[in-house]
Amino acid sequence: MKQKTLVIATASLLLLTFITGTFIYKSHKADKTAQLVDQNKSSLIRPHSPSLGRDDAPVVIVEFFDPACGTCQAFHPLVMSLLESNPDQVRLVLRYAPFHEGSDKIVAVLEAARKQDMFWEVLDVLMDTQDEWKPLQAAKVALVWKHLEGMDLDLDQMRADMNDPEISLILAQDIEDANKFNIDTTPEFFINGKPLPRFGSEPLKRMVDEAVKAAAGAR
Repeated sequence: MKQKTLVIATASLLLLTFITGTFIYKSHKADKTAQLVDQNKSSLIRPHSPSLGRDDAPVVIVEFFDPACGTCQAFHPLVMSLLESNPDQVRLVLRYAPFHEGSDKIVAVLEAARKQDMFWEVLDVLMDTQDEWKPLQAAKVALVWKHLEGMDLDLDQMRADMNDPEISLILAQDIEDANKFNIDTTPEFFINGKPLPRFGSEPLKRMVDEAVKAAAGAR
């Protein structure tokens, strides 16, 4: 009985140590990221970055995302709802961090759609259908096209535009900037240049809501 109690106590201590260590690590990472942002503010947003919302919006969400990332897919409705709830107050800027296999090709699809002014519409479709074109955690661009049929798109032109060298330059710049901020997972959010103090949907919503209220109070 004493041995069983000792085992339980030891397991509980190990779990507590793990949780504490994880919290300290995440807090340290958030502090480190904040320092890196201060050192590289001009690298957070680039002229080529896709943007949704008013250019003069007082609250800017910068999201480093991977279109093949399941967590990015899960966050997408929340991010869109934050913009819809605050149409004049919040702007979204997307940066690419294509960590999944084949994700760079999906970025190329998005950039090709942008040339036809359909970036956000295609992004919504890709997020809705991600599970179908990303079997076994690897993005398959050949499985994407059927989901874009019926949209106001020239798919043949999109296939050609995916080879535009400018897309490779955009990707290279975004990856370089992601490295500057020590980003190794997605999504990674910054609100008015500040990283989330703690990852999660509630911290993101809370930080955006607080920024919107602060902007309203400053007017």
